[in-house]
Amino acid sequence: MALEDVMTGFGGHVFPMPSIAGKYRGRRVVVCGDAACIWADLEAFGCADRSGRGGVRKDGWDFLVINRVAETFPGEIAHAYSNEPWLLDKFIAARRHEYSREFGGIGNTHSCNRGARWRWPWGGYGTSALGAALVAIGLSYEAVVLAGVPLDDGPHNGEPPWRKCTFQQDSPPTQVNSHWKRAMELAFQGRVKSLSGRTRQWLGPPIS
Repeated sequence: MALEDVMTGFGGHVFPMPSIAGKYRGRRVVVCGDAACIWADLEAFGCADRSGRGGVRKDGWDFLVINRVAETFPGEIAHAYSNEPWLLDKFIAARRHEYSREFGGIGNTHSCNRGARWRWPWGGYGTSALGAALVAIGLSYEAVVLAGVPLDDGPHNGEPPWRKCTFQQDSPPTQVNSHWKRAMELAFQGRVKSLSGRTRQWLGPPIS
């Protein structure tokens, strides 16, 4: 099935895929969400770099960050994604100058809405994390690992531990979210794995 045909299954807008689609064939990417477990997930996956002041890196892997992680991620960022690109711009603008000196700028910004460098033709269903995973597939990464994307009711965006999300209220813990289920059936084809939470239950953990 052509990539364009796969993406139309997500209620997207009718316009061509961006020209960056398919440009990362054969490479691997870690998609970083902003749940409280993000740093523990990255450390568990061997991404903790303790040289110098410390950072995040893993040989042979790119990093795609979601929403506020663009502000606080101490590493080289190949891609950043949000369903709300105007907020993504603010997170990037708030990034510490030392990060730019140590790790460089952000390579590409992506969204399903106008405002990012690359706009993808689907609706913003199932949270920005699903959109980011679809971008990784659209870029033709051969392996995609989700970190900090448990989709549970714990805090995210740097919030205190008593602040709750509503992901499990929106879809019961024992059920796969309908938008993620559709992505698993149409697009992921076993290439997307997760390090934590319900997405780990749905997709399975990475091998390495």
